[in-house]
Amino acid sequence: MKKLALATTLALSSFFAQADTIAGVYIGGQVWDMEAEGSFGSSEQLQAFELEDDKKSSYWAALEHPIPLLPNLKLRQNELDTMGMADVEDFAFGDRVYNGDTLVDAELDHLDVIMYYELFDNSIFSIDFGLNFKYAEYSVSVSANDPNPIFTEETVDYNGVIPMVYLATEVGILGTDLDVFAEGSWIGFDDHNVYDAMAGLKYSFVDNIIVDLDIRLGYRTMKFDIQDLDNMYVDAQFDGAFAGIEFHF
Repeated sequence: MKKLALATTLALSSFFAQADTIAGVYIGGQVWDMEAEGSFGSSEQLQAFELEDDKKSSYWAALEHPIPLLPNLKLRQNELDTMGMADVEDFAFGDRVYNGDTLVDAELDHLDVIMYYELFDNSIFSIDFGLNFKYAEYSVSVSANDPNPIFTEETVDYNGVIPMVYLATEVGILGTDLDVFAEGSWIGFDDHNVYDAMAGLKYSFVDNIIVDLDIRLGYRTMKFDIQDLDNMYVDAQFDGAFAGIEFHF
């Protein structure tokens, strides 16, 4: 019986070691304590709004494999809706002109489709490089602050892909279960400047042949400076600390 148990343990260990070599699956999520500031418009006339600070979430899944030339894949859903108010004067948005207390409701949730290669990867240091195709379904609505805002609401939408350069790295701290990590996406051309960057510490809470569990703490910043995407103009920034977990199978 002991020999059978030992043989079974060795077989399982070999299986999971080979599975991790063949492909690694990562699933994680984080809560982001976000501070927001921004200006919005449907033309070059932007209006600054006092945006609400809020807690937002982000979830991701990634698949890494050893197939040459085929990039690894990471999907990350980002919750990024915000609301705010401003006392405006002759603010033109859509087909209306607003005066007085005015509300903005900006839906900037998006999906990151990240294709990347591991340029270097060992237990001490790793670096990934690729492209982030940020799929956006953005909607910005402006309405007068009255009991029936639906009758004064104007909305500008943008659906499309924002391609960005992607870079990520991790550095292990010798003698500890801690890693320093950083990850970012960026694009800048003409009057557009968009970036999404984070950095922090990762603690390996569970590390065995079946699953790894990491706790992540850090700071994230996101900037949208986009001009005339289907008549949408946004100059907004979101910053704050985050906490998250990630499972590796």
